[in-house]
Amino acid sequence: MFALAGGVSAAISIAMVPVGNPRNVADPSTGLGSVSYSYSTGEYDVTSSQYTAFLNAVASTDTYSVYNSGMAGTTLGNPGIIQSGTSGSYTYTVAAGRGNYPVTDVSFWDTTRFANWLDNGQPSGAEGAGTTETGTYTLTSTGITNDAITRNPTYIWAVTSENEWYKAAFYDPANGTYSLYSTQSNTGGTIRHGLGRRSSRTRRLNRPALRNLRPA
Repeated sequence: MFALAGGVSAAISIAMVPVGNPRNVADPSTGLGSVSYSYSTGEYDVTSSQYTAFLNAVASTDTYSVYNSGMAGTTLGNPGIIQSGTSGSYTYTVAAGRGNYPVTDVSFWDTTRFANWLDNGQPSGAEGAGTTETGTYTLTSTGITNDAITRNPTYIWAVTSENEWYKAAFYDPANGTYSLYSTQSNTGGTIRHGLGRRSSRTRRLNRPALRNLRPA
């Protein structure tokens, strides 16, 4: 666990759940869910407090805009992350009661930078090589424009792939089948926040869905 005091960054801990049964078959109805290795998945969505720790560690200038003003909202499901100060001395805090809300208003590239930061050991320093632009992913303007960024071979943390997420959400290793709902059920009921009913097409979550992919 971790705590934030004012605008000071702090190390974060992310609860993980192992996903085994490597080389499982894909869901025959969608072709998704086959993963050839064991890995672990985040038990919960990345929270406002966790993302705020990241911002305080690297975004005093925020060269790559990993903060979005939409994060400051405190109604409905908004994360309530507030930016203070001016460029070069930005600090970030979480509105009262919002620390455990899932962070929203992030792009895919924000999530890769968050993953790089985790992969680099949660360092403090300006956004760039060694903090947000290298690690699991080597981020370049050309690679981003061409959507050609892939994981580096020695990564530990990564943004989940569609198959990794699908398997963690719907696959039942006990009988080798896929449930209709991410509650391991075919009859509906309460669905865990952030997960839903499977379909022929799954959408990327609009928040950092980060996974520790060190081989089990």
